[in-house]
Amino acid sequence: MQIVKAGLEKLKPADLVGKSEHIEGAMAGNANFATPTPSVTQLTAARTALVAAIAAAESGAHAAIASKNAAAKNLATLITKMSRYVNAVAAGDVDKAVSSGFDLAKQPDPIDHLNAPTKFEGRTAAIAGQVDLRWKSVYGARMYFVYMCETDPTNGGVWKNIGMTSRARFVAKGLTTDKFYSFRATAVGVVGEGPVSEMVTAKAA
Repeated sequence: MQIVKAGLEKLKPADLVGKSEHIEGAMAGNANFATPTPSVTQLTAARTALVAAIAAAESGAHAAIASKNAAAKNLATLITKMSRYVNAVAAGDVDKAVSSGFDLAKQPDPIDHLNAPTKFEGRTAAIAGQVDLRWKSVYGARMYFVYMCETDPTNGGVWKNIGMTSRARFVAKGLTTDKFYSFRATAVGVVGEGPVSEMVTAKAA
């Protein structure tokens, strides 16, 4: 999902420098984006090279102007790649995305409800006593609650909350090996907790 945009349309080389400085400042030490690709160091190096190329191009020499254009293109490419990285890591989280210093691609629609998680799957994990759960991300979700039932949920079984996660996956731990458990999940956001997903049953490793 594209939340932020590179925002480089019609920017002059000098404007690219300012754009890069802003993004570098926002991304440096940003816990939301621990390992940016490209790195902030690469962005800084490309910006520094463009600044030098802009100064050299003031002579009007064709070679210097060509070097300036090449440096501007390189920096623009890195900024574009950084925006793609931010979108990928933010995974729909607007607050996280805008902390990168990039502009929003568009104003998000107000979230007035949450859907139930879909494509909910459970499978026996590779580690004893665990079950791996995953589902499709819900638009507007900040967190997910995961519920488990140790007995038959259709015959008096009780559901209990076994944890929360900010990602569309969860590992249920501390289970009895070879025992079957039932699971379901809900999305949680600014409007509260949404409806429950379909139930899945899986055997603990």
